[in-house]
Amino acid sequence: MEHATDQFATKRRAPRVGFELLVRCKQGLVRSTVMLKDMTRFGARVEGLDKPHEGEAISLMLPDQPPRMAFVMWTRGGAAGLEFGDPLPGDAFDAIIRDYAIGLQQPHALPSPLPQSLVAA
Repeated sequence: MEHATDQFATKRRAPRVGFELLVRCKQGLVRSTVMLKDMTRFGARVEGLDKPHEGEAISLMLPDQPPRMAFVMWTRGGAAGLEFGDPLPGDAFDAIIRDYAIGLQQPHALPSPLPQSLVAA
């Protein structure tokens, strides 16, 4: 039997980037905080929406971005898959990855090689 996650992975337009980031959202008239778990330019997986329904529109407030309209595409346990009404611009997505993604080595965090003059002979 094929695992459900594998089925979704083959249908994705882009690889997902992992996050552990609290973000605000608006679901109807209710504002809340949810956990952003992973994201692409086209959508996201969040945990903590209050009783999401497939097809429901929500506003997701990503860091340094205007509120982004998204639609609930699936729910499973406490998680929901969202599809953005409009894809996140590439530069905005890159900035969020740079500043908040988990499990990625940041270029500024890589050690630089010692100058030859400091290496013991």
